[in-house]
Amino acid sequence: MLKIEDYILETDVESVLSKLQLALTNGKLSNFRRTSSGISVPCPFHADGHEQHNSCFITDEGIYHCFTCNSAGTFLKFVAGCFGSSEDYAKNWLTSNFPATKEEVVSIGEDIIIPRKQVKILQQPKQKVVDNSPLDGYQSWCPYLGQRKLSRAVCEKFNVKYDPKYRQVIFPCYDNNGNLITMPRRNIDTKVFYLDKDLEKPLYCMHYIKQKNIQQCMIVEGPIDCLTCWTNGVPAIATMGSVTEEQIQKLNKSNINILYLCFDNDDAGRKFAARVKSKLNRRILTIDVNLPKNRKDVNDLTIDEWENLISTYNLPKFDIKTA
Repeated sequence: MLKIEDYILETDVESVLSKLQLALTNGKLSNFRRTSSGISVPCPFHADGHEQHNSCFITDEGIYHCFTCNSAGTFLKFVAGCFGSSEDYAKNWLTSNFPATKEEVVSIGEDIIIPRKQVKILQQPKQKVVDNSPLDGYQSWCPYLGQRKLSRAVCEKFNVKYDPKYRQVIFPCYDNNGNLITMPRRNIDTKVFYLDKDLEKPLYCMHYIKQKNIQQCMIVEGPIDCLTCWTNGVPAIATMGSVTEEQIQKLNKSNINILYLCFDNDDAGRKFAARVKSKLNRRILTIDVNLPKNRKDVNDLTIDEWENLISTYNLPKFDIKTA
Protein backbone atom coordinates (compact mmCIF):
# COMPACT_ATOMS: atom_id res chain seq x y z
CA MET A 1 0.00 0.00 0.00
CA LEU A 2 1.20 3.51 -0.85
CA LYS A 3 0.32 6.80 0.85
CA ILE A 4 -0.04 9.61 -1.70
CA GLU A 5 -0.93 12.81 0.16
CA ASP A 6 -4.58 12.29 1.18
CA TYR A 7 -4.96 9.00 -0.72
CA ILE A 8 -4.01 5.40 0.00
CA LEU A 9 -3.24 3.39 -3.13
CA GLU A 10 -4.01 -0.32 -2.99
CA THR A 11 -0.86 -1.32 -4.84
CA ASP A 12 2.91 -1.42 -4.36
CA VAL A 13 5.86 0.55 -5.72
CA GLU A 14 6.95 -2.08 -8.25
CA SER A 15 3.46 -2.36 -9.76
CA VAL A 16 3.33 1.41 -10.19
CA LEU A 17 6.80 1.50 -11.76
CA SER A 18 5.83 -1.24 -14.23
CA LYS A 19 2.75 0.67 -15.36
CA LEU A 20 4.59 3.98 -15.32
CA GLN A 21 7.33 2.54 -17.55
CA LEU A 22 4.69 1.68 -20.17
CA ALA A 23 2.97 5.06 -19.88
CA LEU A 24 6.06 7.24 -20.33
CA THR A 25 6.90 8.51 -23.81
CA ASN A 26 10.07 10.38 -22.85
CA GLY A 27 12.31 7.34 -22.39
CA LYS A 28 12.67 7.85 -18.64
CA LEU A 29 12.51 4.91 -16.22
CA SER A 30 13.94 2.57 -18.85
CA ASN A 31 15.22 0.11 -16.27
CA PHE A 32 14.56 -0.67 -12.63
CA ARG A 33 15.30 -3.64 -10.40
CA ARG A 34 14.96 -4.73 -6.79
CA THR A 35 18.11 -4.73 -4.68
CA SER A 36 18.86 -5.50 -1.05
CA SER A 37 18.54 -1.80 -0.17
CA GLY A 38 15.41 -0.97 -2.14
CA ILE A 39 14.33 -0.60 -5.74
CA SER A 40 17.06 0.70 -8.03
CA VAL A 41 15.81 3.15 -10.68
CA PRO A 42 17.24 5.74 -13.08
CA CYS A 43 16.91 9.19 -11.53
CA PRO A 44 14.44 11.34 -13.50
CA PHE A 45 15.97 14.59 -12.22
CA HIS A 46 19.42 14.59 -13.81
CA ALA A 47 21.07 13.37 -17.06
CA ASP A 48 17.65 14.00 -18.61
CA GLY A 49 16.47 10.84 -16.90
CA HIS A 50 18.70 8.60 -19.03
CA GLU A 51 21.38 7.33 -16.65
CA GLN A 52 23.53 4.44 -17.80
CA HIS A 53 23.80 3.19 -14.22
CA ASN A 54 20.94 3.64 -11.77
CA SER A 55 21.81 5.99 -8.93
CA CYS A 56 18.36 6.40 -7.42
CA PHE A 57 16.68 4.11 -4.85
CA ILE A 58 13.06 3.90 -3.73
CA THR A 59 11.88 2.25 -0.53
CA ASP A 60 8.75 0.08 -0.39
CA GLU A 61 7.04 3.03 1.32
CA GLY A 62 7.76 5.19 -1.73
CA ILE A 63 10.54 7.43 -0.40
CA TYR A 64 13.25 8.03 -3.02
CA HIS A 65 16.84 9.29 -2.85
CA CYS A 66 19.33 9.85 -5.64
CA PHE A 67 22.96 9.44 -4.58
CA THR A 68 24.25 11.40 -7.57
CA CYS A 69 22.20 14.62 -7.61
CA ASN A 70 21.00 14.18 -4.00
CA SER A 71 17.36 14.70 -4.95
CA ALA A 72 15.05 13.09 -2.41
CA GLY A 73 11.41 13.11 -1.42
CA THR A 74 8.03 11.47 -1.79
CA PHE A 75 6.90 8.98 -4.37
CA LEU A 76 4.53 11.62 -5.74
CA LYS A 77 7.48 13.93 -6.45
CA PHE A 78 9.31 11.04 -8.13
CA VAL A 79 6.36 10.20 -10.42
CA ALA A 80 5.96 13.89 -11.29
CA GLY A 81 9.65 13.99 -12.25
CA CYS A 82 9.21 10.98 -14.53
CA PHE A 83 6.42 12.77 -16.39
CA GLY A 84 8.27 16.09 -16.27
CA SER A 85 5.06 17.55 -14.94
CA SER A 86 3.42 18.77 -11.72
CA GLU A 87 2.62 16.74 -8.61
CA ASP A 88 -1.08 17.39 -9.26
CA TYR A 89 -0.71 15.68 -12.64
CA ALA A 90 1.13 12.77 -11.04
CA LYS A 91 -1.49 12.44 -8.32
CA ASN A 92 -4.30 12.38 -10.87
CA TRP A 93 -2.47 9.72 -12.90
CA LEU A 94 -1.87 7.53 -9.84
CA THR A 95 -5.42 7.72 -8.49
CA SER A 96 -6.84 7.12 -11.97
CA ASN A 97 -4.74 4.03 -12.62
CA PHE A 98 -4.85 2.29 -9.22
CA PRO A 99 -7.56 1.62 -6.62
CA ALA A 100 -7.43 4.55 -4.22
CA THR A 101 -9.12 5.48 -0.96
CA LYS A 102 -9.28 9.12 0.03
CA GLU A 103 -8.51 10.03 3.63
CA GLU A 104 -10.87 12.61 5.00
CA VAL A 105 -12.81 13.14 8.18
CA VAL A 106 -16.57 12.65 8.16
CA SER A 107 -19.21 13.00 10.83
CA ILE A 108 -21.33 9.94 11.50
CA GLY A 109 -23.71 11.62 13.93
CA GLU A 110 -23.85 12.01 17.68
CA ASP A 111 -20.77 14.27 17.38
CA ILE A 112 -18.67 11.16 16.80
CA ILE A 113 -15.87 11.62 14.26
CA ILE A 114 -13.90 8.81 12.61
CA PRO A 115 -11.17 8.95 9.96
CA ARG A 116 -12.66 8.33 6.53
CA LYS A 117 -9.80 5.92 5.77
CA GLN A 118 -11.40 3.44 8.18
CA VAL A 119 -14.65 3.15 6.24
CA LYS A 120 -15.14 3.37 2.50
CA ILE A 121 -18.63 3.33 1.06
CA LEU A 122 -19.00 1.32 -2.12
CA GLN A 123 -21.67 2.51 -4.53
CA GLN A 124 -23.45 -0.56 -5.83
CA PRO A 125 -26.93 -1.26 -7.25
CA LYS A 126 -29.49 -1.69 -4.48
CA GLN A 127 -30.39 -5.32 -4.00
CA LYS A 128 -31.93 -7.44 -1.28
CA VAL A 129 -30.21 -10.73 -2.04
CA VAL A 130 -26.73 -11.31 -3.47
CA ASP A 131 -25.58 -14.29 -5.52
CA ASN A 132 -23.45 -16.62 -3.38
CA SER A 133 -21.33 -17.95 -6.26
CA PRO A 134 -18.62 -15.21 -6.23
CA LEU A 135 -17.63 -16.33 -2.72
CA ASP A 136 -16.57 -19.72 -4.11
CA GLY A 137 -13.64 -18.10 -5.91
CA TYR A 138 -12.00 -16.75 -2.75
CA GLN A 139 -9.74 -18.42 -0.21
CA SER A 140 -11.28 -19.81 2.98
CA TRP A 141 -8.23 -18.99 5.10
CA CYS A 142 -5.15 -16.79 5.18
CA PRO A 143 -2.36 -16.29 7.75
CA TYR A 144 -3.75 -12.88 8.67
CA LEU A 145 -6.82 -14.49 10.26
CA GLY A 146 -4.58 -16.63 12.43
CA GLN A 147 -2.51 -13.58 13.35
CA ARG A 148 -5.71 -11.94 14.57
CA LYS A 149 -6.25 -14.97 16.83
CA LEU A 150 -9.36 -16.23 15.00
CA SER A 151 -10.09 -19.94 14.81
CA ARG A 152 -10.58 -21.77 11.52
CA ALA A 153 -13.79 -23.32 12.84
CA VAL A 154 -15.35 -19.93 13.50
CA CYS A 155 -14.21 -18.46 10.18
CA GLU A 156 -15.62 -21.47 8.34
CA LYS A 157 -18.90 -21.28 10.27
CA PHE A 158 -19.44 -17.69 9.19
CA ASN A 159 -18.02 -18.25 5.70
CA VAL A 160 -15.23 -15.68 6.07
CA LYS A 161 -13.21 -15.38 2.85
CA TYR A 162 -9.95 -13.82 1.67
CA ASP A 163 -9.39 -12.05 -1.64
CA PRO A 164 -5.63 -12.33 -2.33
CA LYS A 165 -5.74 -9.97 -5.32
CA TYR A 166 -6.78 -6.98 -3.23
CA ARG A 167 -5.58 -8.42 0.11
CA GLN A 168 -9.02 -8.07 1.62
CA VAL A 169 -10.93 -10.19 4.14
CA ILE A 170 -14.60 -10.63 3.23
CA PHE A 171 -17.28 -10.89 5.92
CA PRO A 172 -20.49 -12.18 4.26
CA CYS A 173 -23.70 -11.01 5.92
CA TYR A 174 -26.96 -12.93 5.70
CA ASP A 175 -30.63 -12.24 6.35
CA ASN A 176 -32.72 -14.32 8.75
CA ASN A 177 -33.46 -16.80 5.97
CA GLY A 178 -29.79 -17.43 5.27
CA ASN A 179 -29.68 -15.38 2.06
CA LEU A 180 -26.48 -13.45 1.35
CA ILE A 181 -27.28 -9.73 1.42
CA THR A 182 -23.90 -7.97 1.41
CA MET A 183 -20.15 -8.65 1.54
CA PRO A 184 -18.27 -6.06 3.63
CA ARG A 185 -14.49 -6.13 3.16
CA ARG A 186 -11.45 -5.11 5.17
CA ASN A 187 -8.05 -4.45 3.63
CA ILE A 188 -5.41 -6.15 5.76
CA ASP A 189 -2.75 -3.51 4.97
CA THR A 190 -4.58 -0.19 5.14
CA LYS A 191 -7.34 -1.37 7.53
CA VAL A 192 -9.86 0.31 5.23
CA PHE A 193 -13.34 -1.13 5.74
CA TYR A 194 -15.72 -1.28 2.77
CA LEU A 195 -19.52 -1.14 3.07
CA ASP A 196 -22.23 -1.04 0.40
CA LYS A 197 -23.57 2.48 0.14
CA ASP A 198 -27.13 1.66 -0.88
CA LEU A 199 -27.76 -1.13 1.61
CA GLU A 200 -28.90 -0.89 5.19
CA LYS A 201 -25.95 -1.60 7.47
CA PRO A 202 -26.37 -5.13 8.88
CA LEU A 203 -25.77 -6.50 12.35
CA TYR A 204 -22.99 -8.97 11.67
CA CYS A 205 -23.80 -12.55 12.82
CA MET A 206 -27.35 -11.57 13.82
CA HIS A 207 -28.76 -14.19 11.47
CA TYR A 208 -26.98 -16.93 13.44
CA ILE A 209 -28.13 -15.53 16.79
CA LYS A 210 -31.71 -15.75 15.53
CA GLN A 211 -31.20 -19.15 13.90
CA LYS A 212 -29.91 -20.66 17.16
CA ASN A 213 -32.36 -18.69 19.32
CA ILE A 214 -29.50 -17.28 21.38
CA GLN A 215 -30.93 -14.88 23.94
CA GLN A 216 -27.75 -13.61 25.57
CA CYS A 217 -24.80 -12.23 23.60
CA MET A 218 -22.15 -9.55 23.38
CA ILE A 219 -22.32 -6.60 21.01
CA VAL A 220 -19.06 -5.17 19.63
CA GLU A 221 -18.01 -2.78 16.86
CA GLY A 222 -16.13 -4.72 14.19
CA PRO A 223 -16.49 -8.14 12.55
CA ILE A 224 -13.02 -9.23 13.72
CA ASP A 225 -14.00 -8.36 17.30
CA CYS A 226 -17.19 -10.35 16.79
CA LEU A 227 -15.33 -13.40 15.45
CA THR A 228 -12.88 -13.08 18.36
CA CYS A 229 -15.81 -13.48 20.76
CA TRP A 230 -17.05 -16.60 18.97
CA THR A 231 -13.49 -17.97 18.92
CA ASN A 232 -13.45 -17.66 22.72
CA GLY A 233 -16.84 -19.35 23.00
CA VAL A 234 -18.93 -16.21 23.53
CA PRO A 235 -21.81 -15.47 21.11
CA ALA A 236 -21.67 -11.97 19.65
CA ILE A 237 -22.90 -9.54 17.02
CA ALA A 238 -21.17 -6.50 15.50
CA THR A 239 -22.47 -3.08 14.46
CA MET A 240 -19.80 -2.53 11.78
CA GLY A 241 -18.80 0.76 13.39
CA SER A 242 -21.33 3.36 14.51
CA VAL A 243 -24.76 2.22 15.69
CA THR A 244 -27.71 3.01 13.42
CA GLU A 245 -31.40 3.40 14.24
CA GLU A 246 -32.19 0.43 12.01
CA GLN A 247 -29.78 -1.79 13.94
CA ILE A 248 -31.36 -0.80 17.24
CA GLN A 249 -34.80 -1.58 15.83
CA LYS A 250 -33.56 -5.04 14.87
CA LEU A 251 -32.28 -5.56 18.40
CA ASN A 252 -35.63 -4.50 19.84
CA LYS A 253 -37.45 -7.00 17.62
CA SER A 254 -35.03 -9.85 18.41
CA ASN A 255 -35.29 -12.57 21.05
CA ILE A 256 -32.22 -11.21 22.86
CA ASN A 257 -32.98 -10.46 26.51
CA ILE A 258 -29.46 -9.78 27.84
CA LEU A 259 -26.98 -7.73 25.81
CA TYR A 260 -23.37 -7.37 26.98
CA LEU A 261 -22.01 -4.05 25.68
CA CYS A 262 -18.34 -4.24 24.78
CA PHE A 263 -17.52 -1.55 22.23
CA ASP A 264 -14.01 -0.19 21.74
CA ASN A 265 -12.31 1.04 24.89
CA ASP A 266 -12.37 4.73 23.90
CA ASP A 267 -14.68 7.75 23.97
CA ALA A 268 -16.39 6.76 20.73
CA GLY A 269 -17.04 3.25 22.05
CA ARG A 270 -18.54 4.62 25.24
CA LYS A 271 -20.82 6.90 23.23
CA PHE A 272 -21.94 3.93 21.15
CA ALA A 273 -22.81 2.04 24.34
CA ALA A 274 -24.73 4.99 25.76
CA ARG A 275 -26.69 5.35 22.51
CA VAL A 276 -27.66 1.67 22.49
CA LYS A 277 -28.80 1.75 26.13
CA SER A 278 -30.89 4.87 25.56
CA LYS A 279 -32.71 3.37 22.57
CA LEU A 280 -33.17 -0.27 23.55
CA ASN A 281 -36.45 -1.76 24.63
CA ARG A 282 -36.63 -1.95 28.41
CA ARG A 283 -37.17 -5.71 28.29
CA ILE A 284 -33.52 -6.10 27.18
CA LEU A 285 -31.11 -6.00 30.09
CA THR A 286 -27.80 -4.32 29.21
CA ILE A 287 -24.53 -5.02 31.00
CA ASP A 288 -21.41 -2.92 30.42
CA VAL A 289 -18.31 -5.06 29.93
CA ASN A 290 -15.20 -3.07 30.81
CA LEU A 291 -11.90 -4.02 29.21
CA PRO A 292 -8.49 -3.57 30.87
CA LYS A 293 -7.24 0.00 30.40
CA ASN A 294 -4.42 -1.06 28.07
CA ARG A 295 -6.73 -3.02 25.72
CA LYS A 296 -8.50 -1.25 22.85
CA ASP A 297 -10.93 -4.03 22.01
CA VAL A 298 -11.64 -7.71 22.66
CA ASN A 299 -9.20 -8.79 19.96
CA ASP A 300 -6.37 -7.38 22.09
CA LEU A 301 -7.15 -9.65 25.03
CA THR A 302 -4.94 -12.56 26.00
CA ILE A 303 -6.39 -16.01 26.72
CA ASP A 304 -6.07 -15.39 30.47
CA GLU A 305 -7.82 -12.03 30.13
CA TRP A 306 -10.63 -13.68 28.20
CA GLU A 307 -11.08 -16.28 30.92
CA ASN A 308 -11.17 -13.52 33.54
CA LEU A 309 -13.69 -11.52 31.49
CA ILE A 310 -15.97 -14.54 31.09
CA SER A 311 -15.78 -15.29 34.80
CA THR A 312 -16.21 -11.69 35.97
CA TYR A 313 -19.29 -10.96 33.87
CA ASN A 314 -20.67 -14.49 33.71
CA LEU A 315 -20.71 -14.21 29.93
CA PRO A 316 -22.83 -16.67 27.95
CA LYS A 317 -20.96 -19.60 26.38
CA PHE A 318 -21.56 -21.28 23.05
CA ASP A 319 -19.59 -24.12 21.44
CA ILE A 320 -19.71 -23.44 17.74
CA LYS A 321 -18.05 -26.76 16.88
CA THR A 322 -20.95 -28.77 18.26
CA ALA A 323 -23.73 -26.39 17.23
